[in-house]
Amino acid sequence: MQLSTSSELYFHQHYTDVVEGDEFLSLSSEEMVKLISSDELIVPSEEKIFESVIRWIKRDLDSRKQILHQLMEHVRLPLISKDYILKNVVDEPLLINCSKCKDYVFEALRFNLLRSEELITIPHNIRTKPRQPGGTHKVILAVGGEGNEGTLVSTEWYDPTINQWQPGPKMITPSLGGGLAVVNDNFAIHLGGENLDPTFQSGRGLDLSSESPRWKPTYNM
Repeated sequence: MQLSTSSELYFHQHYTDVVEGDEFLSLSSEEMVKLISSDELIVPSEEKIFESVIRWIKRDLDSRKQILHQLMEHVRLPLISKDYILKNVVDEPLLINCSKCKDYVFEALRFNLLRSEELITIPHNIRTKPRQPGGTHKVILAVGGEGNEGTLVSTEWYDPTINQWQPGPKMITPSLGGGLAVVNDNFAIHLGGENLDPTFQSGRGLDLSSESPRWKPTYNM
């Protein structure tokens, strides 16, 4: 059981490398469905999942093509770019001959169309949800800046899973145009910038994993 658990964890963390080996092509259909349905997969893009599914099916086409629709249900096509879908997915012969798979392709194209028009109208399901290894997901952090009332002390983050901006803790001092870095996915550092002092050299840190995150002074530059 320990070996099985360790192997599964390795699969999740090194999917891109593992799928290049012949052992991957020997997985059973049950193992394949379990693997690609997981939120824990770490992949550079969903394209890699799609390509590995097609490769696995083609290894034993006669016996595996019947479960193609089960696998494609877990490939998050809507998260793939429209250009890639039109170039590599739409004309894939295996999908053309699978009516349910064609539905997933149309869903992905519709998702891309709606995303370019109006985010709030996008229908959500498992295929439109980004994989979140470790139960985490990414947000966009916006710090400081300039508004109608001058330099800002605000912090906000955008959560793409709910299509909303959320307010965060105010900065210690207003700042415009500073540098922002993230360490280990949960600690933000804001350096320099401009305020009343044209040579603003302070550093501020924000622990995003804290229950009550707030900006704290760090070492000056």
